[in-house]
Amino acid sequence: MKVLYAGDSAIIAMLGLEGAEIYPVVDQVWDAGTHLQSALEGDGVEVVRMLSHVAYSDFPETAEALREYDAVILSDIGHDTLVTYPGERRYQVPMGPNRLKEIARYVESGGGLVYCGGYFTFQGHYGKGRWYGTPVAKVLPLEILPLPDDRVEAPEGAPIFDIDDGHPVTAGIDWSETPIFMGYNRAGEIQNGGRLLGRIGEDGDPFLAVGEYGSGRVMTITSDCAPHWGSDFVRWPHYVQFWNQAVRWVAGRQKEVEA
Repeated sequence: MKVLYAGDSAIIAMLGLEGAEIYPVVDQVWDAGTHLQSALEGDGVEVVRMLSHVAYSDFPETAEALREYDAVILSDIGHDTLVTYPGERRYQVPMGPNRLKEIARYVESGGGLVYCGGYFTFQGHYGKGRWYGTPVAKVLPLEILPLPDDRVEAPEGAPIFDIDDGHPVTAGIDWSETPIFMGYNRAGEIQNGGRLLGRIGEDGDPFLAVGEYGSGRVMTITSDCAPHWGSDFVRWPHYVQFWNQAVRWVAGRQKEVEA
């Protein structure tokens, strides 16, 4: 099985001030997706890792190109990164395919999509994620709310509960000890005939949902699969099992369509 995993990264830069001299320094490229990548690869999944700044230029442009993958994972990656194009392409008319429309078309034709929360998914940090009303938002099993900032920060820890373990994504896992999350994106109601598999936080907001759209399958998790929100999640003993079950379920419908 082959999965495209985009997002969960940043380029960390510093600004040096020495008297009247100012100089920027790129300190590091931070890849927060190593935990999920390792979890999947350890169970035999081929993961094509695409950091956010690479996805800006290299993310597949058509549903046909995405069909190379059994599933696509989007986590903490912004709307603008996938809608616009870098360099001279920004000034072309037309610029290129709308990659969000192509992701939706990929799902509708049988592809699998995992959509995770973060500062730049859902509406995100000061609304900079900007996913509300997009073609991708329309295929998810949970509504993205039109909030100026949908983050719920929980430095004290947000527990998950009401886990429905009767679904292939959640079955066979010991949910008596669940991870605690440092935050999540507040989402709306179930849509597209989806199924809610868990809640989070003191307000009982949606945490995990699954559904189908067209011939494809979609899973949404409103928190992050990586630190910082998911710092305890990546250390959870059942992290590997959960993610492999999730990706295999999401990808399963594509295999049926192709058969």
